Amino acid sequence: MTERAISLISAAAVVISLIFVGFELRQARQLAVADQMNNRMNVVISFIGTYTAANLDFFTAASKAPDNDSLFTSAEKGARNILNIQWTLHENDYFQYSNGLMTESVWEAKLRAIREDLFVCEMKDIWNWRIGLVEQGFRDILEALPTSCKF
Repeated sequence: MTERAISLISAAAVVISLIFVGFELRQARQLAVADQMNNRMNVVISFIGTYTAANLDFFTAASKAPDNDSLFTSAEKGARNILNIQWTLHENDYFQYSNGLMTESVWEAKLRAIREDLFVCEMKDIWNWRIGLVEQGFRDILEALPTSCKF
């Protein structure tokens, strides 16, 4: 093997190694961002849990209408807080899916759950508020799902 051939092989090996390192860095970044999203989700769920423990409606406080809290029974407040938690979980699922961290078959199952969990006709105030807070891609998916609710 000539010196030139060895140099070409060495250069190619360096380029291939750099490409591999680039892919590894991209994957590590993607996983770090997903972990950060999971951490935020856990904080929000814990935060909503404090409202549930205090027998308060998270939505009325978050939407700056705390006087409306008295409009709901304890059971209704719990159900409304659970709905807000479900929104948080499904937003995280969408994030994981849209970043290639969830298989198509798992996402399809999640979509079925999303339709059941988020389309609560009796709580359209939460729907109208939360739909404006999600990523546009997730919003497009939600608005395309069939529902009998009039949001």
